[in-house]
Amino acid sequence: MAAIALGACTPFQPYAENSSDRYYVVQPGDNIHSIAFLLETTPRQIQHANPWANSGQLHPGMRLAIPSRRPGHDIAASEPAHQGQAPQDIQLRSAEFIWPLRNFEVSSHFGNRRGRLHSGIDLRAPRGTPIHAAADGRVKFSGHRNGYGKIIVIDHGQGIETAYAHNDSNLVTKGQRILQGEVIGRVGRSGRTTGYHLHFEYRRHGQALNPVHRMQAAL
Repeated sequence: MAAIALGACTPFQPYAENSSDRYYVVQPGDNIHSIAFLLETTPRQIQHANPWANSGQLHPGMRLAIPSRRPGHDIAASEPAHQGQAPQDIQLRSAEFIWPLRNFEVSSHFGNRRGRLHSGIDLRAPRGTPIHAAADGRVKFSGHRNGYGKIIVIDHGQGIETAYAHNDSNLVTKGQRILQGEVIGRVGRSGRTTGYHLHFEYRRHGQALNPVHRMQAAL
């Protein structure tokens, strides 16, 4: 299964919409420990920011999101939040969202498709591939919806929701507290679809937005 191509053969430089969105381009001989040392962080923080990456999957040219350094932020601040928080009380451990699959190919982008809005992005992966929560939250819906098939909707607070559709199985239930990176389902082809993939949506106050601009590592 091929990993998504995040590489760009350019030196490390600030990238994307704000100063915290920075990336490091993997160099020959790099591993997750040497990169963590170079960036003055830890392998755990690198893996948290790039859950698809480990030393065995790093190749020259890949682009890694650099963990943000916020005042007072340390490893302890990244530990799981207490159980029982309501969605409006959720404090995201990361200001950014991670991709819900660790290895995937984009089969369809966000935007107009055959005269209609394709309200998410389709990530092709084999049946049964683990689906990870993009951020902390609480399950708003887990079940079946016409067209979407088996779908999970997570409420992240502040009007933000993510949806994960066409699943082979949902592994969470409504009301369940979810942490970023937690496995919530398996890739399938339920609903109206022609192949195995995850349909991933990012919504703010009910409006579908392009997920690519909200993730830690842009495509």
